Amino acid sequence: MNGRRVKLLAIDLDGTLVDSAPDIAHCLGSALEAIGYTPPGEARTRVWIGDGLETLIARAITHAGGAQGESAEAGETRHSAALRAFLDCYRDNLFVRSRLYPDVLATLDGLRARGIRLCCITNKRHAFSEELLVQAGIRDRFELLLGGDSLAEKKPSPLPLKVAAETLGVEPRAATLVGDSHQDLRAARAAGYGFVLASYGYGKIDETELGTSPRIRGFAELPVAVGAPA
Repeated sequence: MNGRRVKLLAIDLDGTLVDSAPDIAHCLGSALEAIGYTPPGEARTRVWIGDGLETLIARAITHAGGAQGESAEAGETRHSAALRAFLDCYRDNLFVRSRLYPDVLATLDGLRARGIRLCCITNKRHAFSEELLVQAGIRDRFELLLGGDSLAEKKPSPLPLKVAAETLGVEPRAATLVGDSHQDLRAARAAGYGFVLASYGYGKIDETELGTSPRIRGFAELPVAVGAPA
């Protein structure tokens, strides 16, 4: 990666390690039904994922017509009810329909065998992220997990990336973030990390913003992208 020797890989969760859209869509549908609206479906939910749960729910409510002509107080009440319903559902549906992307487990093990340290940095709530990684069978591959509520700020803030580098004793210039969204890219740039785009994920990044950062079409391409081939 442009001469960068990678010692630490910080890896996003949703849309990078795990295709979690099926369970998120299921629970978003339950949340919309709880407030009297039609579920948006998985295809549309995939387009909305990436900017946090609160934004996801707001987009779903707006799409259903719920934000039209109602007071701010009514809108907040509706949003809070949908959020509660989503959380109640998601606690029991973290990894029911979701799956690891192909080759994730073998690739993580290969990277660790080459001495590259791994952490997971996600905007998903820490408790959900922890349990999802456990159920997916990969929690023990990561030395550190930082969720969206682990610190005062989350991606696109560089704070989680800076904390990860400091905690693990790695200089940011020797670290790279792997993710699928513009939040990931902007956090990496602000923290002094390298960046690899998981182009198979949910996010959409402008080509001019991505610049010369490498992209992978599957997780198995990651070692070559960071200069650590088998």
